[in-house]
Amino acid sequence: MAGNQAESLRWQFPAAAAGIAAAYFAGAKLGMALTFSPLPISVLWPPNALLMAALILFPRRWWWGLVAAAFPAHLLVQIEGGVPTAMVLCWFVSNVTEAVIGATLMARLAGPVPMLRSAQSVIGFLCTAIAAPFFSSFLDAAFVRTIGWGDASYATLFEVRFFSNMLATLIFVPPLVACLQAPPGDFPRLARARMPEAVLLAAGLLVSSILAFNINATQPLALSFLYLPMVFLAWAAWRFGPSFASTAFAGVAVLVIVGASHGKGPFLSAALAHSVLPIQLFLITVAVAVLVLAGLVQDQHDVQQRLRNSQELFSTAFRSGPDALAISRREDGQVLEANAGWLRLMGHEEPGRVAPLASHLDAPSRRKLQALAYAGKPVRNTEVSLRDRHGQPRVVLLTSAPVDVAGEACEISMARDITAQRQAEIEAQDQRQQLTHLTRVASLTDFSGTLAHELNQPLTAILSNAQAALRMLSNDPPNIAEVRSILRDIAEADKRAGVLIHHLRLLMKNSDEEFTQIEANHVVQEVLDLAQGEFLLRKVELKTSFCRDLPLLQGDQVQLQQLVLNLVLNACEAMQNSGRPERVLSVDTQHGADGTVQILVSDTGPGIKPELLGRVFEPFYSTKANGLGLGLSICRKIAAHHGGTLSVQNNHGGGATFRCALPPVRQAARAPGAAQRLAGARSTTASS
Repeated sequence: MAGNQAESLRWQFPAAAAGIAAAYFAGAKLGMALTFSPLPISVLWPPNALLMAALILFPRRWWWGLVAAAFPAHLLVQIEGGVPTAMVLCWFVSNVTEAVIGATLMARLAGPVPMLRSAQSVIGFLCTAIAAPFFSSFLDAAFVRTIGWGDASYATLFEVRFFSNMLATLIFVPPLVACLQAPPGDFPRLARARMPEAVLLAAGLLVSSILAFNINATQPLALSFLYLPMVFLAWAAWRFGPSFASTAFAGVAVLVIVGASHGKGPFLSAALAHSVLPIQLFLITVAVAVLVLAGLVQDQHDVQQRLRNSQELFSTAFRSGPDALAISRREDGQVLEANAGWLRLMGHEEPGRVAPLASHLDAPSRRKLQALAYAGKPVRNTEVSLRDRHGQPRVVLLTSAPVDVAGEACEISMARDITAQRQAEIEAQDQRQQLTHLTRVASLTDFSGTLAHELNQPLTAILSNAQAALRMLSNDPPNIAEVRSILRDIAEADKRAGVLIHHLRLLMKNSDEEFTQIEANHVVQEVLDLAQGEFLLRKVELKTSFCRDLPLLQGDQVQLQQLVLNLVLNACEAMQNSGRPERVLSVDTQHGADGTVQILVSDTGPGIKPELLGRVFEPFYSTKANGLGLGLSICRKIAAHHGGTLSVQNNHGGGATFRCALPPVRQAARAPGAAQRLAGARSTTASS
């Protein structure tokens, strides 16, 4: 590919140099033919314009070669015309100066479209067409006066030179630049469908130009035809753009000059008086008007094309977008346009009259949107519930924004159906709760013997005390005081059994979670009371330290008790399997440095191997021979569900500490009684 491109460039430069040499020679011959006495300067000097067009079209690194290629053609024409050598060289310098100035200005002033494809580029070219001849004409007139070629004054030489080169630039540069750089479809590669119109336009322009500029000027209708070609030039600018319009003007200019040189047309008197200024001013005025009109029309066409492209892009995005989209009137909510996604969401099988969105929303969703509108807040990814035309419930994320459609206040709404996502979240929540409940039941099953022992103690006490009371009542007289004491013991034993059964029922119950304000100390103490028999059975010494004035927690009491119970049972089992005689379980509550409420469960067991610290919370990973590996994973999920964390670290000297950090309820009223009863540091010992 690179080799082909280099080969192409190697042949392009010689072709461009040969082309500019031939064009410069032909233009110089034409300019010499249009040089009228007594002025040594041509009425129309095309070579400068042709060289300028070449410098505009080709890269700047080629300029030196193009100028060098034009030099032999310049010498040949000027020497054949009998021009002194000094004048020949000076004129080439002024010609090249004009071309370089023009090409440089065109690149800077034309903007990003350097081929007369916009009003900005047209204005930039017109400034170039004025500035380049203006500055180079000072140099050209000075050369003529210095060498003494002709008798005209400096002002006359400057005037003729300036208008001559300006007219040549307006005639030759636009069609060359516009046609050679025009996109496909422009002149001369007109679309086949517009060819008849182009032929009709060219024929009309030719006939009107002949009538206006090539008939006997003495005829009464001669002046009335002067601006007849302007209609066709405007037609060319309006329908075919700058390339065709500039080419059409070049043809008109040639017919004007030819008619004047043959003594015909409305400029006959000027030609007889050897004054070409009227012809030049007329053509310059027409060129400026045609080019400006073509640039403005091109801008309008470009704007219309961008608008059509934008509308097409919006229409494609609107109709083919993955989300449901609808445009509705803000006044009554009537849907004006809806894509296929909106129709499917609302339960419509085919396009038709779609009911307003508000008629599909449930009452809470309508109130939510009304509250947003009342507060002046935008509706962005607002979750609402609705029912489609068939009554099926939907949950969507709604986003809407105000728009104006044909001057009417409307809203564009985008709805993303998240019904399946919300249903999946509900199912996942149900499964999580079921798994949590099963894990809790499994934990209770593991120390069912301890629970039986705990229940057997108060039941045995109740039976013994009841039998003793019956014996005392059979005495005569009965010992009423002793019976009362026995009945009080029976009531206390019954309460103890009732509390234990109540705790078991709560832990065994599979009910919906209920978040309330609870006390961490109270949750921990209830778990420790429930596991008291486990401590006796495993010969574990329990030490507790409850911090005063802990803030309340917002959470589900049963789930938090399950978390603490699982940690306590794991610690007891770890210490029993360690083989160490010292078995101390420490349960503490404290303020965290980050403002959290922390529950710490520490043991004096073997601890956790460092390489396993990161895996103990993984699902189905367990260090127990018969463990499921779900207990600690569920505990961490419970902590996360309450906005907290659960972590573990090994203790110095053996054992491990599990730390549960939970966020407190801010500005919550404290419940009296239980916190004061459990607060403070205390130490208890349980042994068999």
